[in-house]
Amino acid sequence: MRRFVFDTGVFVYALGGEHPYRDPCRAIVSAQGSGALTGEVSVELIHEFAYVRVRRAASRSDAIRAAREITEMCTLQQVTSHDMQRALDLWGEHQSLDVRDAIFAAQALNRGIDAILSPDHGFDGVDGLERIDPADAHALATLR
Repeated sequence: MRRFVFDTGVFVYALGGEHPYRDPCRAIVSAQGSGALTGEVSVELIHEFAYVRVRRAASRSDAIRAAREITEMCTLQQVTSHDMQRALDLWGEHQSLDVRDAIFAAQALNRGIDAILSPDHGFDGVDGLERIDPADAHALATLR
């Protein structure tokens, strides 16, 4: 299996309301839970996910439960000072990246991971990192 990192959007869409990404993201989360996929997440993803989840009408206890499930099904990456330095460089180079996405990209690149599973086009153009769209079945197959 190919190493990859998740972007927060995959989990947000999987648990969210009606959206074209909801069903593909639900299938991805299910595959991760069963071991058919083995994506990694940043501790920053857990923070962002919980923040978004509780703001989108979920209770705090629901956000905590869902965040715990993500931490249990994925390998967690800690943010290092080396990651932050590279993230700041990427953030400066790519106007399309917000700072948290720059952290995700930096962590992947610093660990030799060349793919991020994300609906966010902001990752497009980051050298050495391929964005895999959750709705692209052909691209998803490259992760298995």
